[in-house]
Amino acid sequence: MSEAGDPLATLNAERARLARPSGLPAAKAIRDAGTLLIVDDSDGTARVLMGRRSTKHVFMPGRYVFPGGRVDPSDLAMARDFALSDPAFERLCAGPPARYDRRRATATALAAIRETFEEAGAMIGAPGSFAGKGEHWSVFGARGIRPAPEMLVPIARAITPPGPPRRYDTRFFCVAADAIGHQLALDELPTDELEELAWVDLNALQELSLAPITLRIVSDLKARIADGTWRDPARPMPFYRAIRGQFVRESL
Repeated sequence: MSEAGDPLATLNAERARLARPSGLPAAKAIRDAGTLLIVDDSDGTARVLMGRRSTKHVFMPGRYVFPGGRVDPSDLAMARDFALSDPAFERLCAGPPARYDRRRATATALAAIRETFEEAGAMIGAPGSFAGKGEHWSVFGARGIRPAPEMLVPIARAITPPGPPRRYDTRFFCVAADAIGHQLALDELPTDELEELAWVDLNALQELSLAPITLRIVSDLKARIADGTWRDPARPMPFYRAIRGQFVRESL
């Protein structure tokens, strides 16, 4: 069935491809992760910040992606000092597993912010005192910028299907570009995770190498922008996962 007839067709095709033996061991655990879509619509055309992953990476090599990554201990430790809006919390904690609570939800939003800084040099936050611990969080403190996870709007969730060497339970967030409290120059980026970092027109993504799930999230974001709800954390969000070998799209 075509993508036009079945919006999950390309997801299932990709799932089947990744399920084939590749010489790499399959992932044994699913890790929580946060990804951030920064939207700049200041000139009337919606653009998002993206970068190309190196072909040396195990996960999505050579693909254009949004900045993001797994939750680490520093995010969980900091989560006690931050709060999400109740609607955002409800979106993030809907669905399995039961262990995913308010602290872990906040840590996931913080992970999206931290990874966005590490990979794209963008600090999502506002002026304020902040004593961040860890190599990258401490840069926020030195700049006098307090991270602002409360600004993030959950827009989707997706679990990597069985097969790849790494699997993630990813919550996707969006935020307006004016939430960037400080932006590093390209030659100052803390890591080399992403290459060819650029603001990309949402209507010109066909020219880039994107994973099917990235295309689905972009489609969901475009629909939210079109109906004016992309800044509303109370809006239900799609949840993509494989059940009995087939991708399904649920609503959380």
